[in-house]
This record gives sequence, structure tokens and C-alpha cells, in this order.
Amino acid sequence: MPDPVNGYAGAPQSVYSDHFLDSVAVDGPIGFKLEAPPLHPVLFATTMAGYGEQHAATMREFSRTHVLLALLRDGFHHESKGGRVRLRDDGSPLLDYPLNEFVFDGVRRAFLAMAEIQFAAGAKHALPVHEQAQPYTSWSEAKRAIGALELRPLLTRVVSAHVMGGCAMSVEPKDGVVDPAGRHHHLHEVSVLDGSLFPTSIGANPQLSIYAIVAKLATGLAAELTGSGRAMPAAN
Repeated sequence: MPDPVNGYAGAPQSVYSDHFLDSVAVDGPIGFKLEAPPLHPVLFATTMAGYGEQHAATMREFSRTHVLLALLRDGFHHESKGGRVRLRDDGSPLLDYPLNEFVFDGVRRAFLAMAEIQFAAGAKHALPVHEQAQPYTSWSEAKRAIGALELRPLLTRVVSAHVMGGCAMSVEPKDGVVDPAGRHHHLHEVSVLDGSLFPTSIGANPQLSIYAIVAKLATGLAAELTGSGRAMPAAN
């Protein structure tokens, strides 16, 4: 941007938009949520592409850098099944998360939407986080270049944050990992009180939902452990 943004200061999550989620059909192309995230030096330095002088030049513009990110939620369309975890013969986990054309179509549309917004806001140049991308100095240039980017794993930076699910609740041990109170079905005196209790990703930053479920379950656990038989006040 032409003026300082100082993304490391102020509210950590300033604004978001569901426009590109709400404007697509349930059975249509994958939608995405846009967010303006906080920006910290180490996160910025390890995320941006390039080495040597190219990377140094990017870091010199840190205070004037505005960042948007797009959240694509999987598991809600037959072409976006998400990933799975299996066990190898030796018991070690094997993670498989295929990224297909359906997902990458959403990535390209997200790149385009974010660049258009940033140029409309006065950006001097915009740079998608992609190993082959360059700083583009106009919306028309960015539109042509992003349309031609090769989208595949390792070239396109796709990350995951706020991982949820994995320790689903269930009444019966065969259907989940923990019971409705968060107690592990198979490990004695182990309780799980975090976002892994959700059945899947909720498609948004989950802090309020985690606060709520942890406050309820921790209050019950405290009452059980103290033998008070009554709920104890929970504090965040």
C-alpha cells in the first residue's frame, strides 16, 4: 500500500466477508471466506516466497503490506472430500490430503478476488503467495497472470489453521473417541476439551465455540473431581 498499514498492531482479526461463500450454490464451485489477518514479522518472513534480495525487498515493505487470506472449507461437496488418516502396518500414521482441480479452481478465484480488492483499495502492487508469482502492478496485469498460474501442491501455498475434528463425541465407543462429557472411551482419566471434539471444521475461527464447549465440559469435570455435585463457575 502507499501508506503504512502496520498489520502487526491493533485488533488481531479486523474484518471478514462471507460474500464468496453466500454467493455460490451448495452444489456449485467451492466458496471461500475472506479475512484480513494480523501480520507478524516471523509469520510474514516464513510465508512469503523468494530468497535473498527478493525476500529482503519484500521484508522492507513489511509495514506497508496489507494481507488477505481465503478460507476454503472442504467436506461439503462430493468433489471436496478432504483428507484422511490411516495407520501403516507398523502403526505409524499416514496422512493423505489430495488437492484436486475442484479445490484449485477455488484457490484461483480467491487469488483473483483478493487482488481485485487490494487494487481497489489503492495497492501499488499485489503478490499472490505462489512460488511462481511476481508483484503485479495493476488489476489487469494480475488478472492475466493469476489466470495463467500453475496451481499444484508445493507451488501454491495452501496451509491449515484451527484444525478441528478428530476426537468426535459419541455415546458408544464404536462411534467416536470421547463420550458426551469429553472423557476418552479407552484411556482412563483422560479428557479432551478442545476443538477436536467438533464433528468437522465449522468453517470459521473457532475461538467462541471452543470457549463455550470447554467452559461447559470443564465445569462438569471440576464438579465431578471435587465431588461437589454442582457446577463450578468457569472463567476464561
